[in-house]
Amino acid sequence: MLYPMLLLISASLLAAPLTGPERARVLGGEVLVATDAGSPGAAGSQGARAAIRIAATPQRVFAVMTSCEEALRFVPRLESCRVVETAADGSYQLIEHVVNPRWYLPRIRFVFRADYTPPREVRISNVSGGLREHEGRWTLESLDHGAATLVAYRVRVVPRYPVPEWLILATLKRDLPDMLRALAARCGARA
Repeated sequence: MLYPMLLLISASLLAAPLTGPERARVLGGEVLVATDAGSPGAAGSQGARAAIRIAATPQRVFAVMTSCEEALRFVPRLESCRVVETAADGSYQLIEHVVNPRWYLPRIRFVFRADYTPPREVRISNVSGGLREHEGRWTLESLDHGAATLVAYRVRVVPRYPVPEWLILATLKRDLPDMLRALAARCGARA
């Protein structure tokens, strides 16, 4: 799958923090993207991690990240975003996305569960649709006494159909910086 929100992180990698040098690069203004090839023999399980410093409060970043209307503006090739179900206490949502990854691949419809810990974390897990497995984690860390946010994203996917590893990794390297910069721009836009 060629879409940044469509990747599966293993449970052990979901909790892994940025390294010291990576954190320094992000705090210095760089958009970090690192791809992870799948384990030998685990074809189709490629993933990535990405991070950015955003000049907005964690509350603002969280609100933008969890809005379908906003997702359509910052997620590459996202054609449709629809909330299917919301927990009575707001702790999770089931969300349907339709993505048009590339001209040579079919549209993908999938439903995922987003578990919320506002304004610090969103955990994503596959429910149904065009992905065999899909899991990810967004974490938000308050910086500068709440005036800025360090956003870290980890993702890995197992598509239902064969996709070459090099194509997935190349697409992630291209799309994740664009997605994070667009998220930062949306966070700066007035609601």
